[in-house]
Amino acid sequence: MTYELSDLTISEVLRDPLIRQMLRADGVSLSSFAVLLDDVARERVHRSYSKAMQMSGAQLPAAHVIDNVARQICCVEPA
Repeated sequence: MTYELSDLTISEVLRDPLIRQMLRADGVSLSSFAVLLDDVARERVHRSYSKAMQMSGAQLPAAHVIDNVARQICCVEPA
């Protein structure tokens, strides 16, 4: 038997029954968890983008441009 390890997408995390059970046990709503995951994903995109821009010497684009890129990469729309 072989197992393939891979990261779950945000959508997969939100649909996973075990994760949903843990959220219920901890009293965390699915919507607040989705917002948390979305915020973290956007921050990671922003940091990666900022680092790449600094390394290239280019100007950092406006926050709305970074937010649009993050929205395309992330699966969860803001609530």
